[in-house]
Amino acid sequence: MEFRIHKTEFVRGLRLAQSIADRKSTMPMLANVLLRTVGKNKLLVAATDLNVSLSAQLQATATTEGGITVNAKALHDIVTSLPGEELTIKRADNGWAEIHAGKVNYRVVGMPDRDFPKVPDHREAPFADVDAAALREMIDRTLFSVCNDETRFHLNGVLFESNGSKARMVSTDGHRLSKVERPLPGGPQLTAGVIIPKKGLLEIKRVLDGASSCKLAVKTPYVFLQADDLVLAVKLIDAQFPPYEQVIPKDHKRSLVVDRHQLIDALKRAQLMSSETRGVKMAMENGKLTVASDNPDVGEVREELEADYAGEAMAIGFNPKYVIELLGQMASDQVGLDLGGELDPGLFKPLGADEYVGVVMPMRI
Repeated sequence: MEFRIHKTEFVRGLRLAQSIADRKSTMPMLANVLLRTVGKNKLLVAATDLNVSLSAQLQATATTEGGITVNAKALHDIVTSLPGEELTIKRADNGWAEIHAGKVNYRVVGMPDRDFPKVPDHREAPFADVDAAALREMIDRTLFSVCNDETRFHLNGVLFESNGSKARMVSTDGHRLSKVERPLPGGPQLTAGVIIPKKGLLEIKRVLDGASSCKLAVKTPYVFLQADDLVLAVKLIDAQFPPYEQVIPKDHKRSLVVDRHQLIDALKRAQLMSSETRGVKMAMENGKLTVASDNPDVGEVREELEADYAGEAMAIGFNPKYVIELLGQMASDQVGLDLGGELDPGLFKPLGADEYVGVVMPMRI
């Protein structure tokens, strides 16, 4: 096997491949990237950790056909460091890869391409064009509240629901929840929601960051994303997502409206005096919101903000990190907070037509 390829074209595929390849796996092959010629003018670049897979058909000129696998991160680092605009890769008789660019010659340990795991076939998936920007925004607004506890695998991803014209994404870690809805014409028509794992969403987001358009398909047990000549296959989490609608408060006795930027700044200042067990106290009364925190080992802070509030006085405690991250995903200048009692979850939402809500469970104060 021997082929010639432009460096920028090659790096485009290797950048994603090396982030997907599993360097910690007990299977050495999963740390590798597959390079296989397809005809005279294409090169297949593939990587997988058995849950997330990439296949990319890049423009290249093949002198002789064949394939090889090499360490994904090492190859990415080598190629990005090479001089010039083109490079040549050849499989040597001993199975190693010889890389040439200008006067630079590398020889890298390779493994046979026949041992590389089969990448999920996307050719029969029911792809449809969807808005890449809308999909990327939905991921951003839910990814931060995914549960990282691997024993609760049903929460280790984002629930995706779609009826072909509108889509919804929901995530929760048990302490907070975020839900976003967006028009997504042409999206998959699903009879039930699917759970897309966090790593898969991170890789989807990497592809979307450089894409103006994309195609999306759900063909159990995978969700497929195609952007130009890159295709991602993400294995769905086979579990039941909790009934999230039951967590979102429907009835509330008190509603407050406050400047989002001022609230974020006040929470960040109060966070300096908080601890993992002691949250930030938010006390509301007519026309104002007081954000306060105290720590016997450090000190205390108290700050008053103007707010639109006319209910009876009350105070509630929150983990400031959760509220700050949630408010950071909102775009409106003002946010609303709907509350029941001091021990009920708080419902945060941007003012306006933005169909985005966040729920944060309270802390005892």
